[in-house]
Amino acid sequence: MPPRSLLALLAVQLLFGLHPVVSKLAFPAFGPGGVSAWRAVAAAVAFQLAAKASRSPPIPWSLQPRILAASMLGVVSNQLLFIYGLERTTAIHATLIIVTVPVATLSIAIAAGREVASRHRVLGIAIAFLGAALVVSDQGSVSGGNIVGDLMIVANAAAYGAYLVMSRDLLTQVSPLSLAAWVFTWGAPVVLLVTGLPPAAVDDAPAWLALGFVVLGPTIGTYFLNLFALRDVPASVVAVFVCLQPLVAALFARLWLGESLGPFTLVAGLLTMGGVILATRRA
Repeated sequence: MPPRSLLALLAVQLLFGLHPVVSKLAFPAFGPGGVSAWRAVAAAVAFQLAAKASRSPPIPWSLQPRILAASMLGVVSNQLLFIYGLERTTAIHATLIIVTVPVATLSIAIAAGREVASRHRVLGIAIAFLGAALVVSDQGSVSGGNIVGDLMIVANAAAYGAYLVMSRDLLTQVSPLSLAAWVFTWGAPVVLLVTGLPPAAVDDAPAWLALGFVVLGPTIGTYFLNLFALRDVPASVVAVFVCLQPLVAALFARLWLGESLGPFTLVAGLLTMGGVILATRRA
């Protein structure tokens, strides 16, 4: 693996691991809806400008209904379920559940006939979902979450997995930047219908810093870093790196939010990550 791809992939995991922690720091000033609204609008503008600057070919209008459907999964359902679920549960729980995105994607691809259901894949999927179920069931311990919030994060992972399967087909016909631009352009108005206009008159510098990080890092920056890294890195390696996200989240959630990682949640998280690695490894 080239060093540049390794560094890009590590940066992606760091940014995604910090995402739920830093988002919670922005909640008191902007609320979960405000954070989601700013993310959707800023990403739509940034990706449209990037697509125009790179002179990406225009998308045929015949594809726009499919892109709109992808947007409802990958932007609207994904972002709203995640941000409102995060409001109700802990950053640690949210990150441990989000790790199941690769196996959710694989499960949907197998159901749609896009992937083959080999023995190690089925076993890995079962182990990962068992681990996630144990994370959700941990409601009373020191690191317990909230059942409603946890289930919203589970639904978020499923929606994003379905979006990834759908976007793979679209990427055979449109450029990645054009797809990102239009997915967010379709999604941003719908997000605003749910959240309302994002607050701007906020006199809280730390909250603005937190919001700026969430918009520029886990929302926009990770997309470009993933494009850079995935040229040289197989999906099986990416899955291993994804498992770094809970470690980052657990560390900073402890430091900045005072959240604790109890032994039950730790074991459940390790089970989840082990299942992800098994399900996505090469045959």
